[in-house]
Amino acid sequence: MPARQARDMSAALQLDELLYDSLESLSLPDVYLRLREVMDSENASMADAAQILSLDPALAARVLRMANSAFYGFRAQVDTITRAANILGMQKIHDLALAASVSEAFAGLSNELMDIDTFWYRSVHCGFLAQAIAEGAGMRSPESMFVRGLLHDIGHLVLFSRYPKECRQALAYSDEGLDARLYQEQQLIGIDAMQFAAELSRVWQLPNSFVDSFKHLTRPEEVAGGLAREIAVLHIAVQFSGGIDSDLLIEDVVQQIRAPIWRLAELPPEVGAAALDASTMEMVDAMYCILTKHDGEMP
Repeated sequence: MPARQARDMSAALQLDELLYDSLESLSLPDVYLRLREVMDSENASMADAAQILSLDPALAARVLRMANSAFYGFRAQVDTITRAANILGMQKIHDLALAASVSEAFAGLSNELMDIDTFWYRSVHCGFLAQAIAEGAGMRSPESMFVRGLLHDIGHLVLFSRYPKECRQALAYSDEGLDARLYQEQQLIGIDAMQFAAELSRVWQLPNSFVDSFKHLTRPEEVAGGLAREIAVLHIAVQFSGGIDSDLLIEDVVQQIRAPIWRLAELPPEVGAAALDASTMEMVDAMYCILTKHDGEMP
């Protein structure tokens, strides 16, 4: 058997083992699965979605907080799940439920490399960056990019926990960009965080756009159709988010992004800088609190 084929087989087995071990503790709650069934039904109504949300007090509280947040600016207090669901709409209800469910699933996963609150705060910022860049690119549904930006890094939470030494070494390459860090994970661990995020999304039966976005994040040109542009935009958002965390200059981050990705995204490099201004810290603070607060208390 050729050496490369043997390495690929070993990596596949390792990924399967890691996925199997992780799924024992990482699962999405029944309320999200039931909500997704409602969304997939042709006869679904907002009343049906509201009824399911009401079965989970913590998730219902998040929905109410979002509907009453500054994002929507309603003067009257939104005090029922049904009204909140009608204000937000089915897709946003789904996205919030998914984000909150994933956050909850990973809540008990500890690691020595990053504080979990810091991780989610950075992830929220990346989500807003992805949405703002998509808006700058003139994409039709920029809101859909938020949750992919928010969840793109979930694979690292597992790798941080299982391979802290190797991940610490790979983190040293963060200043060189996303590709360099993931390449080091491949060399040190045999798999990288984006591979794991894609597989976890597939097993969780998340939308195919999530699976493909994570799987092809570093090579969006490998994907056909409009999804390639969405992945290119997500790639740019992730690079800018990582650059901010590494205190890099915007010009340095722009240089790390390959020319084919800029072409696929169909936007000039300066849009990324504008997105940094659009994704204000006030927005990030608000969404972070919506996703992570429980019964009014910080986790």
